[in-house]
Amino acid sequence: MNITHSTTPELMDAPGRPAGELRENLRDLERMNRFLGGHAIVRAYLNRALPVWRRRGGTAGAALVVLDVATGGADVPTAVAAWAQRRRVTIRIVGIDRHPTIARLARISAAACPEVTVIRADARALPFADASVDVCLCNLALHHLTAEEGLALVQRLHRLSRVGFLIVDLLRSPAGYGGVWLATRFARSAVTRHDGPLSVRRSRSWAEYRQFAAAAAIPGLRLIRHSLFRVSLSRIG
Repeated sequence: MNITHSTTPELMDAPGRPAGELRENLRDLERMNRFLGGHAIVRAYLNRALPVWRRRGGTAGAALVVLDVATGGADVPTAVAAWAQRRRVTIRIVGIDRHPTIARLARISAAACPEVTVIRADARALPFADASVDVCLCNLALHHLTAEEGLALVQRLHRLSRVGFLIVDLLRSPAGYGGVWLATRFARSAVTRHDGPLSVRRSRSWAEYRQFAAAAAIPGLRLIRHSLFRVSLSRIG
């Protein structure tokens, strides 16, 4: 069975989508990130990046600066803040999202987490200077971009980060499509049930990820296939 690539827009990207629908969708995504490995991939990456940051001058008195691109409901920043608290690391996290309603909902969701700031900004035109953050994260957003935009984003995150970056997305495969379809049948949101399988079809196959990583031409870029149909592109150093 071949899962064909799709460019059909996802419902959550529509600017006029009601806030209540998006809130439920973002809660579903948080649960899937928490239980299906998204947060675990981020924590594992940060555990590898932390010693590099410390060797480069990061101390107990300095803040590890993290940028989360296309933050959605800000579940990744709040998970990162909890990780930092356990590791006794001072941290500052900026989450950005281009969707006005999603950015507003993310600010509300992260309001109890003083380490997190959410602003509205576009992943295709990030308003930050090169080497201005320590670590860049981007979770389940690459498939929302065109091939050219995605490649530009990877290269931009490489320039922005002093220590490194992590991009996590879905794998387009028959097993990935079936697994995501099944997982989203239990979602509360109709947006999630529609967008979940479509997200897989908008994503890359393993061969396409390999071509994409080669085209990025970033020294030390790692491409890893994770369980539960996720793929990461990362660099440290």
